[in-house]
Amino acid sequence: MPLQSDTIAGDSDPDQRWLGTEVSSLLPLAWEEVQRHRWIESEKAKRDLGRAAEADWIKRFWLPFCRLRRIEHIEGVRCWFEFSRDDFAKMTRRILENDSLAMTILEMMKRGHRPVIENLEVMLWALDEGLPMEQVREILESIHINVARLDPPVEWVR
Repeated sequence: MPLQSDTIAGDSDPDQRWLGTEVSSLLPLAWEEVQRHRWIESEKAKRDLGRAAEADWIKRFWLPFCRLRRIEHIEGVRCWFEFSRDDFAKMTRRILENDSLAMTILEMMKRGHRPVIENLEVMLWALDEGLPMEQVREILESIHINVARLDPPVEWVR
């Protein structure tokens, strides 16, 4: 199944590089994950589950997948086309300055009790720990995790 994403950040795209960094679309990587999930679930069921397995991945993993890519983007680990150029590597300064609160929050969001915890959970944790809430709010605004609430491609959910 050809992906529209092949043209989104293709070789002919003049904006393929931002700040000297190659720009990727998360769609081909997500599609690989969808197909891996389909294969694994089909093997377990001893039959091809087809679109049902694909829909299962989209339902269960699409949002966490996008949110983790958002964190990679703001950390400067990998540049993703679907997120703003202005946001790429925006947390790098905090990381380089060894801002322990920002790094702790990023790690919590990546490795929480489920993939990518919500802002509210971070705020409640910070309140329990007696942390400076203004600084926590500023960090969460920089991360802006909710911008990763992307819709999957329409052709994937038919």
